Amino acid sequence: MLRQRLMVASVGLPLLALLLYVPEPVFAVVVIALLAYGAYEMMHAAEPAAPLSYGLSVAAGAALFLALARTSPEVPLGLLLGTTAVTVALLLWPAARLSASVGGWWLGALLYTAVPGAHLVLARNFVDGQAWLVVLLAITFATDTGAYACGRLFGRHKLAPAISPNKTIEGAIGGLALGAAAAIGVPTLLGVATRMPGPLLLAGVVPAAAMIGDLVESALKRRLGVKDMSGLLPGHGGLLDRLDSLLLAGPCLYWIVRWLQA
Repeated sequence: MLRQRLMVASVGLPLLALLLYVPEPVFAVVVIALLAYGAYEMMHAAEPAAPLSYGLSVAAGAALFLALARTSPEVPLGLLLGTTAVTVALLLWPAARLSASVGGWWLGALLYTAVPGAHLVLARNFVDGQAWLVVLLAITFATDTGAYACGRLFGRHKLAPAISPNKTIEGAIGGLALGAAAAIGVPTLLGVATRMPGPLLLAGVVPAAAMIGDLVESALKRRLGVKDMSGLLPGHGGLLDRLDSLLLAGPCLYWIVRWLQA
């Protein structure tokens, strides 16, 4: 397992660095394609016996929404984020019965990938957008690494055993601490240090969002009864299993930076 993870990382990290370097139109096309596949992946995990048209249609819908959000400032992303949160909550709440329908999971797959993902596409157009995406990735990776390391070394108390049995409170504290350090240090190193209270907002909000995003994905997989969204990435699971933290941390960073640059 570890060997597979390292092999995938040795290929994926250079490709990720290249993706951040390429011109914005190329970046947008690649990210839209990845998120569209993520929508397909979630739909297939939810309804593996459903016709292929379900997965392809949700992927097409996600791609169209992302393309529209990139080109049209009138798209109400803030409102749609609220709609996405409500939809995911209903999918996770058994009494709501939304998860009992194919249409419910189709809508969930579309919103869960496309609406948060649009913030990743749009962040590239910020002043110093490439640097801010590096900041986002650094915070997310630091949070994940800190949680894993501290959990292994000091973990004794379960954080959310019904959702993710391996996560611990000690690991969460370590992840939040290392994520906060990255949120303060990396922007300074990249020369995009922000006026107060920017660093405090980034340190206090984005690592917590990354951790919650991971838990939300785990809860969705529990609801679906699957270990991973797919087997696309050996040792890592599916594409959404790698994007889960970014799908909540990305919008949080986007709105903080947008406010700071207003």
